[in-house]
Parts: sequence; structure tokens; C-alpha cells
Amino acid sequence: MPSADKKTLDLERAYKFLLGMNFLFAVLIISWIPRFSEVKKLLGLNNEVFGSLMGLGSIGSLVAYGSSGYVIERFGSKRVINVSIILMAISYGGITWTKSVTIFALINLFAAAGGSFLHIALSGLQTVIQKELGRPIIPKMHGSFNTGFLLVILIGGIISPFISVRTHLTVISIIISPIFFYCATQLPSSRDFEMGEKPHLGLKFVKELVPRTQLEWLISLGLICATVIEISTNDWMAIYARETLNIPAGPHVIYFILFSLAMIIARWKFAAMLNRFGAINLIHYGSIIGSIGYAIGIYGAFLVVGSSPGIAFVMAGFGVLIGGFGIGGIQAIFIKVLGDKSGTSLNVALGRVYFVFTMYLFVIRLLISFIAERVSVAAALLVPAVLLLLTFRFAHLADEDKELQK
Repeated sequence: MPSADKKTLDLERAYKFLLGMNFLFAVLIISWIPRFSEVKKLLGLNNEVFGSLMGLGSIGSLVAYGSSGYVIERFGSKRVINVSIILMAISYGGITWTKSVTIFALINLFAAAGGSFLHIALSGLQTVIQKELGRPIIPKMHGSFNTGFLLVILIGGIISPFISVRTHLTVISIIISPIFFYCATQLPSSRDFEMGEKPHLGLKFVKELVPRTQLEWLISLGLICATVIEISTNDWMAIYARETLNIPAGPHVIYFILFSLAMIIARWKFAAMLNRFGAINLIHYGSIIGSIGYAIGIYGAFLVVGSSPGIAFVMAGFGVLIGGFGIGGIQAIFIKVLGDKSGTSLNVALGRVYFVFTMYLFVIRLLISFIAERVSVAAALLVPAVLLLLTFRFAHLADEDKELQK
């Protein structure tokens, strides 16, 4: 068999395993999200303090994103993936076994760091494999992640009345880890690809923690505007459903399900929508329609829940459905542009972008937590809606990547 054909087969095989790993990634990190209200009660915290503690995980992400490109270049993506999984499994398996706020915060830092290292390692591989295969695969990776998200939410909704959050997360961590390790053995190393100009290893890399080009700064801003709605929905929807709409444990996961279903459809159908509407229009209309629909649904439900709980239930569902569909493949578009235009190591470029992304996210999470406690969770969720609306200002970045229009 010609070497070119064998290379293509190897890439296709890696593509399939990466789909599985994105699915498993979601299962591991999302399992506790629908049970945040229980975790908050275990710690005896109010919304502002709990939200701030979750935001402190950003410090772990900052360390990881700031060093991930250099660590991957030094040790290779497969080793980084394996160490990340160990760190995450221990963290998520143990995080609910403490009632100490300090220990909880430290474990959350380690969990966030592990997830961030894994994110960059997978994203770098996915981007170069996408380029080698000559077709968009990153949206399907995101779709696979959301499929795992959906499954976890469904399971969490069913078992939450019967199984403690501690048992739930411990079992998930024990099951997922060995499967992830096996998948990692089936991947090529990042060293097998041309990832761009090698980074500076040593003290000089400190100067390169932040974006070096205007494109990287704009990509980081576009990403934060487009993705805060997904992160905030994960952080706050369980508390919003339980405490604002008074929905009992179990049925409250319907909003996670709708949000995830919308993203799955948008991401698996990304290529078809891209061909029909183009990247710029997807960002324009997705951000505008998604943000307005989300804001009307979430805040409208809050306004009418006292007099019409049934209408509030439906309105909130409408909001998350439109919001999830709106963000669709926007993240994939930005990452594709970065991958094609970066003049340095792709892992380092991703690390720089997500380093400042995480600083933005830390501040935004603190703001959302403050509003949630001092005003309402519904008002706090208007913040990501406004940011998503601003995403249309970055649509012009897609015009720089003509391959997206093919």
C-alpha cells in the first residue's frame, strides 16, 4: 500500500479515536455540573462565594495555558494527555469528599489545570489532522463533546434522586480513566506533524505568554464573547433551574439537555451550514439570534415564574435552545482561522490565546457571581447573552480564511 494511503488511513483512525476522546472528556468534566446545587449545599456556600470558588479554577487554567505549548513540545502530546487524565480523574473523583472550602478550591485548581492541558493537546492534534485530511473535523469534535455532555446530563438527571454526588463522580472517574488511556495509545504524537515554528524553551517563553499578533488578540476576544454563554450555562443552569424556577432535582436537567442538543445539531451539521451560509454569516446571525433568544427566554422566565410557572418553564427552554444553536460552530471557525494563520507552533499559539481567554473568563465569572448573589441568577445570565451579541464584531476574521468558504 502506498505510504500516502497508509498515512490517510492512520489519520482517519486517529480522527475516530479523537471523536471518542472528546466524548469521554465531556463525560469526565461535565458529570458534576447538573449537581452543582448539591455541591454548593455540601460546602454551605451562597451563590457569590460558590461562583467565586469556581472562578478560581481559572488560575489553574492560566498556569496550564501559559505553559502547555512548551510542555507539549518538550514531552509530546500523548504524555501530556495521559498525565492530564490522571490529574483530572483524581480531582473530580475526590472533589466532593471534602467539606473544606480551602481544599475544594485547591482540587478545583488541579482539575482546571488538567482540563486545560488536555484541551490544548487535543486541539493541536485535531487542527493539524483537519488540515492533513482537507475537511472540517473540529466541529464534529465539538459535537462529540456535546454528545457526551448530553448523555451525562441525562444520566445525572435520572440518578440524582437515588445516588449521592460523591458516589456518582467517583465511579465516573474510575471508569473513564483506563478507556481514555487506551484511546491515547492510538493517537499519533504532535511531533509527527509540522506544527509551525518551534517555541523558545527556557525563560524567554515568559515573554510569549500573551498573544504576539493582532490576529491572536482578536481570536481570544472573539472566543471569549462566543463561549462564555456555554460556560455560564454549565456553571449556573442547575442553580437557576432549582432555585429560580423551583424545578426539582432530576427534571431540572431538561435545560442542559436542550442546550446540548442544539449545539450537537449545529456542530454535526456545521459543514452543510457553512456551505450554505458562509462563515461570516454563521457568526453574524448565530451570535445575534442566539443572544437575543437566550436573553428573552432566561430573563422572561424569571419575570413570569411567580404567576405562570408553566410558561416560565417553556420560556427558559426556548432560551437555552436558541442560545445553544446560535453559538454552533463559531468556536470552530475561530480556531480554524488561528490554525491556518499562526506563524509559530500551533500548540503555543493556542496556549497564548487561551491564556488571555482565561484571564478574561476569571473576571467575567466573578462579575456573574456578584450579580447572581446581589441581583439574581437570571440577571447574571444576561452577561453571557450580551457578550454573545458582541461576537458579530469579530465575523470579519473568517474573511481572512478563504478555505472556510469552500
